[in-house]
Amino acid sequence: MQIIRTMSAVMLASSAFALPAWGADQESSDAATLPPMMVTTSPLPVTLDELAAPVTVVTRDEILNSGAPTLGALLGNKPGIAQSSFAAGASRPIIRGLDNYRVKFLENGLGSDGVSSVSEDHGVPIDPLSATRVEVVRGPATLRYGSQAIGGVVNVINSRIPTEIPEGGFKSEAAASYDTVSDGRQGSALMEAALGNVVFHADAYDRKTEDYRIPGSPSRQDMTWTDSQGVAGGASVILDNGYVGASVSHFDADYGIPVPDPADPTFIDMEQTKAQVAAEFDDLGTWVKTLRLTGGYNKYNHGEVGSLSGDVGSVFDDRQWEGRAEILHGNVGPFTGVIGVHAIDHKLSAGGEGGELLAPTETQTLAVFVFEEMPITEALKLQFGGRVEHAVVDGGALDEVTLAVNREERSFAPLSGSGGLVWKLGGNWVAGATAQVSQRAPEAPELFSKGPHEATETFEIGDPTLGKETAISTELSLRREGKDYAFEAAVYRTKFNGYVLKSLTGETCDDTYDTCTNYPGGSGTELQQVRYSQQDATFRGLEISGRHSIFDLGAGVVGLDGQFDLVRAELDSGGNVPRIPPMRVGAGVYYEADDFTGRVGFLHAFEQNDVGTFETETAGYTLLNAELHYLLPQQMTGSTPVEVSLIGENFLNDDVRNHVSFKKNGMLLPGRNVRFAVAARF
Repeated sequence: MQIIRTMSAVMLASSAFALPAWGADQESSDAATLPPMMVTTSPLPVTLDELAAPVTVVTRDEILNSGAPTLGALLGNKPGIAQSSFAAGASRPIIRGLDNYRVKFLENGLGSDGVSSVSEDHGVPIDPLSATRVEVVRGPATLRYGSQAIGGVVNVINSRIPTEIPEGGFKSEAAASYDTVSDGRQGSALMEAALGNVVFHADAYDRKTEDYRIPGSPSRQDMTWTDSQGVAGGASVILDNGYVGASVSHFDADYGIPVPDPADPTFIDMEQTKAQVAAEFDDLGTWVKTLRLTGGYNKYNHGEVGSLSGDVGSVFDDRQWEGRAEILHGNVGPFTGVIGVHAIDHKLSAGGEGGELLAPTETQTLAVFVFEEMPITEALKLQFGGRVEHAVVDGGALDEVTLAVNREERSFAPLSGSGGLVWKLGGNWVAGATAQVSQRAPEAPELFSKGPHEATETFEIGDPTLGKETAISTELSLRREGKDYAFEAAVYRTKFNGYVLKSLTGETCDDTYDTCTNYPGGSGTELQQVRYSQQDATFRGLEISGRHSIFDLGAGVVGLDGQFDLVRAELDSGGNVPRIPPMRVGAGVYYEADDFTGRVGFLHAFEQNDVGTFETETAGYTLLNAELHYLLPQQMTGSTPVEVSLIGENFLNDDVRNHVSFKKNGMLLPGRNVRFAVAARF
């Protein structure tokens, strides 16, 4: 039985063991002989302990057992990561207090944000069930993906474009789970089959939840239901020195918006169709060792629909082309690395009430990047990266005096560079140090927003004069991977010059700017006014996680684990950056054996009273969770590994309000939940 323990920097992995990998022999699998886990988001093929900056990895088994409908829900309890939890179907990861346009979402290395960055009610059009694993990467490697990655990259990895022939020519998986708190049902299936050197892939999933129960049962939180489905297919030709492949996928999701307008509650009707192509050619020569080509096209749209009337308020339409070409070169003096070019054409338009929020925009980006490594000694390695980018943003800006909307085009040239040291200290200990200067061009909604957004109950105003945002970051980390104990800690500081801030102004509006209370004669009350502006800010934080095996018990081992994270974000002019996650601490006790694992633990979030202007304080909470996983004996399942799991969440039925959510005052997170899950691989 394989026991996969992913202890990446600032991340404590799930205590659940993993099902044997596809094609693995159940008898011969052994944790001690597992190969090191590779980080595919990095430009170079490296393991977790070969990067200067922290990496968080979530495996397929943890994804299936989590029941998480969003990437935010999947990652939100990892050290250094929170979730926006605006709605059950719309919750983005927040990395070290940074979100929206500072965290980049990818699928197999290509952008897949949809319009989730535009507003918190917009979900990321990726269901965790489509992922074989998820990586969260920070530091020099993020420069490969663009200026939106100042906070980090969340890369959803799957095999929709196969890169190898499956062992035996075929592999498949089926999984299902049920949640009591929301009467949630989810199921997924995937398969890969080879015909000669051509490998075909297909996967599908379906998820339905009702409004979830909250403390004070039988109360439920209105409009927290979700209904999502997805299907995908792909194929690759496997070559002696690489592969060429393509995939097509379709994502369809409906979900409610909590704390609704009682007259006509709103839900989101979202869909995305995505096509991706990829090719890799290895062993090309002494200098050009590998050529990688990736490209994709996303067609996304969603409507904000009245549940009772059926009226469609805002409609958002998003189209994006993206391509990347990379050369992995051999030694140039002491250096090995990657040189690449990256291009994006992104068109965003809105209709209905959304048309009042944002006129049609287009953003074109062209960039060149480099990532290099150089050994200094056998134990010490230097990593550095750089990116030169040119971005042109075209949109319509509101004249706040005449109320006219004028077309404007802004051009930016962000420059970014990063360096890091990786020092192997011996005894499986690794130290890392990074320094990074990153620049980000403001996005179209930050520049050109100009109207109401009913789903968030805000009136949003951009600033067409915004300049580049510059982040100067330093970080120190220490980590150890090991069978008996593992430890990781990171301390960081990021100084922002021209931090783009989306904050409440204290003014209120109705549906047009002339009704805003800061406009002469304006007396609107329906919507809170939100304005984009720039200020200097400083973020500081600390993250610690660890696990230690204490003693043997029967055929297994008993151990302890723990985690801690803290981020503080202050404006240089005085006051706090709004919606920053609270300090958290957690611990647990676990038992691991070949066919059985279990864990009981807690995660406590402290009261958040370091609040921004017009914010309110948020009470703390404690989550008490437990999980049991059992691999059924071969006498029952034959050669098919089958795992059954029982997971309990929020056993204390505590009131949980998420400080970073715009909906926190009217929205509790789910109460006590029990999940039953089963997974089988063939």
